[in-house]
Amino acid sequence: MFVTDTLKVYALPEAARAVQSGQIPLIHIVKTGAGSHLRANPNASARDNLDFVAYSSRQLYDAIDGAAFVSGPGLRRYWEVYSKSLEQSGLEKDAFIWINGKRRTTREHVIAILHAHRDLIHAAAARFGIDPYLLGGIMIDETARMAAFEEIRDAVASFVLDWNVSVGVAQVKLRTAKGLIRDGYYNPDPTDPGLSRKRVNGVSRRHLYQYAVQPKHSIFFAAAHIRALVDKWESAIDLLGRPAIIATLYHLSYRAPHGEPGTNDRGMQIIREFYPLAKSILFRE
Repeated sequence: MFVTDTLKVYALPEAARAVQSGQIPLIHIVKTGAGSHLRANPNASARDNLDFVAYSSRQLYDAIDGAAFVSGPGLRRYWEVYSKSLEQSGLEKDAFIWINGKRRTTREHVIAILHAHRDLIHAAAARFGIDPYLLGGIMIDETARMAAFEEIRDAVASFVLDWNVSVGVAQVKLRTAKGLIRDGYYNPDPTDPGLSRKRVNGVSRRHLYQYAVQPKHSIFFAAAHIRALVDKWESAIDLLGRPAIIATLYHLSYRAPHGEPGTNDRGMQIIREFYPLAKSILFRE
């Protein structure tokens, strides 16, 4: 796929048609025995060739997860354009969600996401005995970090399911979803034989994706993940009264339970900033 300097996203067939109609300059179509390909026009500079600005799907998801944020010329240029589009919106500074000193999205955007799924968040929190505002705060964090890449993610998701992508409105990793099914916390479809606790390890990610991408299941998987953390750490510490630790552990790889878990900046921002915002959106008398 291609992303233009106006943030228009084209899937590959759309990009090919746009090149043919002259909407994307400096690119041409090459036909070979293996099919058609898009290539940059020859010139003296290598800096605008496709292989110079290209980003693999794995690099993209690493950037979304924060492991390699804005590394590489293609993504740096994309982020510059995206950031400029936010800056030129005319909104005041406090109208944005900021993470690590960068505007990530507008408060209006995350409010709309949480409000649209308000009933599901409360239902999931009630089922798993967790704080709905903590669940909402974690979802705000996920929504803000994904906002810049939402359209891109949707365009590439079906092509990168051979590895552990995050999906759905709550951005739950498919490996995490498998583990929650296997451990008996949540099954999105008990009638599906492939999702039984004995067989789920062998189910394809593409099969699981069709469930995890749905808002209900994404939110319920997120709530189940919080519950699973509380249960697994119960022998060492009561996490229910430590929301900042839950918010920190939620995004980390497996840690063996111990009596002195710490917090990180991400977990603290969720509790200090996103938790009260979630409460203002989700609160019920």
